[in-house]
Parts: sequence; structure tokens; C-alpha cells
Amino acid sequence: MNYNITKNDIKLNWQDLLWGYEHHFLGWKDVVNYANKKVIEESNYDESVIELSMIDKTTTFKIEKLLKNIVKEERFYHTDKWLYIILLDLFNKREKLDDQLGKVEEIYESFAYPEEIESFVRYMPSTDDYDPNKHTYEENINRLYLNWENYLISKKEKFID
Repeated sequence: MNYNITKNDIKLNWQDLLWGYEHHFLGWKDVVNYANKKVIEESNYDESVIELSMIDKTTTFKIEKLLKNIVKEERFYHTDKWLYIILLDLFNKREKLDDQLGKVEEIYESFAYPEEIESFVRYMPSTDDYDPNKHTYEENINRLYLNWENYLISKKEKFID
């Protein structure tokens, strides 16, 4: 994932970074960039943040341990922020990708079938009065994209600065 899509808009914390790194949604450079930003912007930070900010290709093996030192206590993590980040990134890149709705289905599975995105998963039945049999294939696909966009709009205020 490209850190730049989250850097300016989406509020991330150390627990978000740990989860994103552990699940391979962030690379080591993303974590180092975040740590560098914290060192520059904040005066009160953990020694592990400084160490993270100095990680290079040869010391990436330290990242997870340092993140866990910063987070300190790992409690249950709500994945809804990462679900939003990934779906937003995918939506923004939809013109460049083949079978974007297939990717949505993969995300739906990876995140344990969240009910909140069922309305734009192709194989899920419609939960409102919409009857796909009364519409063309293109109309049905357009509706899925509209539902996807509506999901992103509805979550934007929760996650965007």
C-alpha cells in the first residue's frame, strides 16, 4: 500500500500501524515515514519511535517488536478503519485495475464478511427492494459501484481529518 494515501487524510495511530504492518497492508518504509513524522511533529515520544525512525533495509526485522513496544498493550483491534482505507484505495484506483468488484469480494472474505459492505459484493443478494432481474447487467454493476461510493461517503467523516 502507498503510505501517501493515508498520510494526509486518514488519522492513523500506532495501533493502526501495528495491525497494518502485521497484515502486510503497510511496508517497512511506511512505518519509518510515520515514525519520522512523529519525531518531527511531537516533542514527547517513546525511545522506540526514534529507533523506528532510523530503521533501514538491513534492520527491518526490528519493526514489529518496536511497534509492540510503542503500543504496549494489545487489545482487541477494530478493523473497520483498515477496511475503509483499503476500499477507498481500491475505489480510487478502480480505473487502473481489472475486476475491481472481484477484489472487493476478496476483501469481504479477508475481513470476515462484514455486513456493512454486502451491498457492493456481487454475489450477495439485494437487501432492499431492488430486483437485479429487472435491470441490465450494466445497471446492476453501476448500482454496486454506487453502493460502494455511498459506503465510502458514509464512513469518511469517521476516518478523515
